[in-house]
Amino acid sequence: MKWFGLAATGWLLGGCLIPQDAPYLSELPMQRNRPPRIVEKHVNPSQRIIRGFGSEQCELEFSVIVEDPDISNRLIAYWFVDYDPSQPRGEDHLDRIEPNKVGDNPARDERATFQVNFGSADFNRLNLPGDHVVEVVVTDTSLVDREPEGRPIPLFDGGTTIDPGYSATYTWFVRTEAGGNCP
Repeated sequence: MKWFGLAATGWLLGGCLIPQDAPYLSELPMQRNRPPRIVEKHVNPSQRIIRGFGSEQCELEFSVIVEDPDISNRLIAYWFVDYDPSQPRGEDHLDRIEPNKVGDNPARDERATFQVNFGSADFNRLNLPGDHVVEVVVTDTSLVDREPEGRPIPLFDGGTTIDPGYSATYTWFVRTEAGGNCP
């Protein structure tokens, strides 16, 4: 009886209980989109509050370095000055950040940049005296009402799913003061 119990246990544990002819996973699942991020230690200017634009400083350059684990994604940086959600409008400046040409580093070689020159002929809200907010929104898709747009992905069974788009933001506060040495 002892040998019979041992043989029955070996027979039950020796085989797979799930039938092997059913295709449960015929292909590897598609890699889902992952969010980009702004590398905060490489943000320029490094201080979030900037005083004296128009009196002490005549030019400002805002720039960020972005990382995206999806190294083949093209990123878009939308720059906004004094954005008001109750009065939606387009971006003040737009940068396209292409994937790196060489290597698999998630940090992009090129920076997203926004330059402002006080008193220039180009209209810029930062040239008006007062307090301003400069914001960059970096996304791996396009923005619709400042929200990243998802992409439909076809599934193997004929259905679709939405692969979400992601964004990262960074904000500076600028005080513009008129009456300085800027032209």
